[in-house]
Parts: sequence; C-alpha cells; structure tokens
Amino acid sequence: MALSIDPALVAAARSDDLSLEGLIEAVWPEAFRVAASILRDRALAEDVAQEACAAMARSLDALKDARTFAPWFYRIVSNYAISTARRRRPTIPIDAANQCATHFDSSDAIDLYDALAALPVDQRAALVLHYYAGLNSFDIAAILGVAAATVRFRIMLARRALAKALSQPNANSDEVLSHVR
Repeated sequence: MALSIDPALVAAARSDDLSLEGLIEAVWPEAFRVAASILRDRALAEDVAQEACAAMARSLDALKDARTFAPWFYRIVSNYAISTARRRRPTIPIDAANQCATHFDSSDAIDLYDALAALPVDQRAALVLHYYAGLNSFDIAAILGVAAATVRFRIMLARRALAKALSQPNANSDEVLSHVR
C-alpha cells in the first residue's frame, strides 16, 4: 500500500495553508502506520507521525520534484521512527524470541506482532518499507541512507529471523509477511 499523493497537491501545499492541511490529512494515516510498524508502540507512533508531518510541512519547500514526494516522506517518517526506536531499549531480544519459539508447537507459535517487535529496528524498517509500503530495495536504500545491497541483506536476515521465530523454518516468508500489509 504505497503512498499515492497528487503532485499538484504537493505543489499547492507549498503556498496554500488549506492545501497543506489537506496534504497532512492525506499522509497522516500512512505516517502512523509506518511509524507503528517500526516502533510497535501506538502512543509512540502517534508522536513520531506527528513530528514527521510537522517536519514535512517545515521542509516542503526543499523538495525539488513533487513527483518524488512519497519516498521523500517515507524517509522522514522512517528516520524519526528509527531514531526514536534507537533511543529506547528493545522489549524482547531476538534470541529470547527464538528460544520461546522452540518451546511451543506450531499451534502456539509466537504471533507475527511479537516476532516483528523482536527484530532489530533497521531490519524492521526495511521490512515495513518493502512489504507494507511496496518499495523496492533501491528506493528503501535512498530512504534509509544505505546501499541497496544492505537493504536486501537486512530483509533476508529479517525474513530468516521471522521464519525461525514463527517456528516455520520451511515456510515461505512472503506468505508469513503478507500479514504485515
């Protein structure tokens, strides 16, 4: 579910407060969903989404091409969410999640939410941007400020960790991750 914003709305929002308000209303749900997917905390995600929307409004004039609004905005939201997540201690280390997975049979497997929460924030951000936002590794690389190969590597590591945590070592990771969307 990639963000789809009319470039004319972006251009109008640069000079018109009413259009800016409309742009913020249009991007808010996506900002919240991406932040919540990365942070796994509803209240924190609301704060991050609000900060990201404010940052977007402040720096909208710096966006050179309105057609590149979506990746530019994802970068803002992702950066705020990742920096917030790094300031917080993880609630469940990935090793603990993997240990728990070995003590349950398939009917009691760790649910996807907990497995995602156990991933390192960099891997979780890459997964969210790939599977939820539908972005390719080159777009994600530009958003996260890393190489495309690094993005692919993070996604691979995350998929392996999820498959292991969900006690489905032979499961197709794409099927497991279809629940993220």
